[in-house]
Amino acid sequence: MPSRIPALDIISHSPDQTRRLGAQLSRLARPGDVYLLRGPLGSGKTTLVQGIARGLEVEDYVQSPTFVLAMEHAGHLPDETPVRLYHIDLYRLEDPGELATFGLLDYLDDPEGIVVIEWPERVALDVFEQFLLIDLEFVADSKRRLAFYPYGERYQRLVDQLRVEVAGGRRRPAAPRD
Repeated sequence: MPSRIPALDIISHSPDQTRRLGAQLSRLARPGDVYLLRGPLGSGKTTLVQGIARGLEVEDYVQSPTFVLAMEHAGHLPDETPVRLYHIDLYRLEDPGELATFGLLDYLDDPEGIVVIEWPERVALDVFEQFLLIDLEFVADSKRRLAFYPYGERYQRLVDQLRVEVAGGRRRPAAPRD
């Protein structure tokens, strides 16, 4: 994957703030969305998914599906549209050929699904047509950096909306024109 500058860079100062960011992201979600979460163990990937689930009003407890690869959770968007949150963890995937057996493409094809994948680097990213890549990294004890990389027009708009949401609804002033 080419190196690029993130479209949005956020520092989270606590797990609760990371969950709130996930909830903000979920308010902008649409069925068919794909979010890929990269980062080392303990960087906050599952914490972010817990926030997404909270924002979708998922009633289940959300934990990392490391040993089962995928968990499905029923929820809904703010407009009450029902969705299924597919939380997928590819950490234990040893052979990308296992994806066919595992049924990843079925999750991606669900018209009511929102797919969140931890450890996406275990597969070739060309499996996904468009997606939002979120890199999480340690800054300090409970402080994390979240860098957002949109791949596709839908996700560029989503990141633009998230930037406004995170800023409390304040838009950045437009750059002066020559």
